[in-house]
Amino acid sequence: MTLPRRAALVGLALAWACGAEPALPDPSSIVGDDVTSSAVEDPRADVSVALDAFEAELRAAIDPATVPPWPSRAGADPFAVLAVRDDRALGLVRGQGAIVLLDADARELARIDGPAQPVAIAAGPDGQHFVVGETPDWRDGDEPGSTIATVRAHGDRLALQRWRIPHVIGLRDVAWADPGTLVLADRHGGRILAVRWPPGGPVPRSVCPQGRSCAPPLEVHELARCEGAIDVAVHGRLVVGVCLLERALVIGELDARGTSLVGETRIVRHGPHWAAAVAPLGDGWLVAATSVEDKPLDREDGAFGWVDPFVTLDEVRRCAEGLCVSRRASVNVGEHGVVMPKWIDVAVADDRVVVDVTGYGADRVATLELSTAAWEAPRVVTSVVPPGLRMLATLAGERRIGADPLLDRWVVLDAGGTRTVAVPGPEDPRGVDERIGEALVFTHLLAPGASSAGKRSRFTCETCHFEGTVDGRVHFTGRGDVHATTKSLLGLFGNRPHFTRALDRTLATMVDNEFAVANRGDPNGADFTVDPTRVPWVRELGATAPMGPVDLRRAMMRFVAGFAHAPNPAVLGRDRFTASEARGAALFRDRCESCHAARTVADDPATRVPFERWESLVLSDTGPIVWASEVRVRTGVEPYVHDEGARPPSLRRMWAKRPYFTDGSAATLDDVLARARVAAAPDAGPSGFVHDGPAPDRVPLAEPERAALRAFIELL
Repeated sequence: MTLPRRAALVGLALAWACGAEPALPDPSSIVGDDVTSSAVEDPRADVSVALDAFEAELRAAIDPATVPPWPSRAGADPFAVLAVRDDRALGLVRGQGAIVLLDADARELARIDGPAQPVAIAAGPDGQHFVVGETPDWRDGDEPGSTIATVRAHGDRLALQRWRIPHVIGLRDVAWADPGTLVLADRHGGRILAVRWPPGGPVPRSVCPQGRSCAPPLEVHELARCEGAIDVAVHGRLVVGVCLLERALVIGELDARGTSLVGETRIVRHGPHWAAAVAPLGDGWLVAATSVEDKPLDREDGAFGWVDPFVTLDEVRRCAEGLCVSRRASVNVGEHGVVMPKWIDVAVADDRVVVDVTGYGADRVATLELSTAAWEAPRVVTSVVPPGLRMLATLAGERRIGADPLLDRWVVLDAGGTRTVAVPGPEDPRGVDERIGEALVFTHLLAPGASSAGKRSRFTCETCHFEGTVDGRVHFTGRGDVHATTKSLLGLFGNRPHFTRALDRTLATMVDNEFAVANRGDPNGADFTVDPTRVPWVRELGATAPMGPVDLRRAMMRFVAGFAHAPNPAVLGRDRFTASEARGAALFRDRCESCHAARTVADDPATRVPFERWESLVLSDTGPIVWASEVRVRTGVEPYVHDEGARPPSLRRMWAKRPYFTDGSAATLDDVLARARVAAAPDAGPSGFVHDGPAPDRVPLAEPERAALRAFIELL
């Protein structure tokens, strides 16, 4: 089938998927299979030439070392929403650092500054609401800390008080639990935390570093380790934490003081979990979660198999062992068009279970109705919505308001249909192509013809790259006995050649390959057109004219060029290394930098940064050094992904990437450093260092060296 016909047919498929009545194409515009065209040696040669030329333009215009962090350019980012009355909701605008009060039509009534990059809100007692942010926003000497804000709505006004949490620099979620405990997901620290509320003793007034009135620091208790903690759900005293990088749910019951867990248990699956909710069920609980399909990723035919999104329901009960878990249902919501679900809610009444779930990566939300007598036979009802919907709040009359950070708009759903509402604020700095590129990475726009038949799946890039980072999975590559960890998409522009085997030498090649792989098995192929008249939601991103195969690939390339890491929370507000970090930097220079080069473009030796500049760049907001090179090295981590070894991965923002090594065999940075073997002479170069395997002529790093290296690497 020739390209124009594929484009027309895919345009129709997209239109139906978005619930729009598509305009039928002019038959004369569709080239049939029986039409003879002039033979060409390579029908895609013009695509390759165009993409190579565009990459040259990008690299001439953009210095990866100066690309601002993506959160500073990602628009308003309405990230969370919670109903506070029948006709009012609180919303969090992450990109503007704001807490807003919305009416039933998502119009903004009031606004107040919140914690830095607010991402989560929870209802507490007596009309009190708690808000947390994912970035530290104060410092006491060398010690950083975060803020919990308590918010109250008085009519159409908002009042706020700030509470300081020391030594916590990456909060991602918050929930209220009996008996008076705030439960927190600490993504940076990989922990589920508890704070007793209200704090005991008198509450003297003090002044925050920002000059605002606030209360003294809170006492924090660690409930459980939870690597990549991104979500927490609570009912009564039961706590459920979502541990992205462990592909697990950690479940436990708070003790009487609310400061530790009793009967902790875990549910671990092949792929990551993204969200959880909990409701009472008899004398136990029902835990609902969204996750990727619970099977190993299958790459044997080059496609992505068994990565559909699922909703799972597990019953949790007290037992002699503490807490026992029984699977009740597992529903493939990808079959219903719900892709990359980041929010879920569950309610139980008598023998009826109702689950609501959003789909960030596609244009559907779903309601699942199940009977406790027939768990595996759900009734599924879907609604058409714009992609990017991250969370829903229900007001009176079944009206809902959703937060959509992809479109940078609030979404209102009611009996009259679906509409979007812009967030007031400055003009978005991004162009249309960059926003379309973001949609290609995070929605089904990249693979519009995907299905859930057999091992085929509906997925997005984010299925394996959560918010552009990683998913904790070690997957079979389809080659020999080679398994590999997921790599981050953030900072990819300066980190070529791409991925572990370093076969994608350019961004143009990588992006074209991603279109091909994502659409493998689709008879319409990877060369399609997106037409705003048939995919109406792309108009919200500024698209007004059809975008063909080259346009779409250029859009993804433009997005990747600007998709830079957020600042490392561990360096914010700092301008000097500690003594341990400085020693670690010197050790890294002598032991590690020959492979993990201090370059701002991994394959360009001319961008190598001299040691004297490391401190200022490492402690900057951009932290632009890639800490990688283009070489392949045999470091003892076997089997090798390539005969010459593996390309040294970028160490930039290592805190967000686990497990470590190509094969994922090191769970922590301490594991990596403990297995290292070095030559006694530090100037032996790469031949004097191995990461794993027999090394009789080499010695392990001493404990003080490991501690210093760890302190430095945690800043990268």
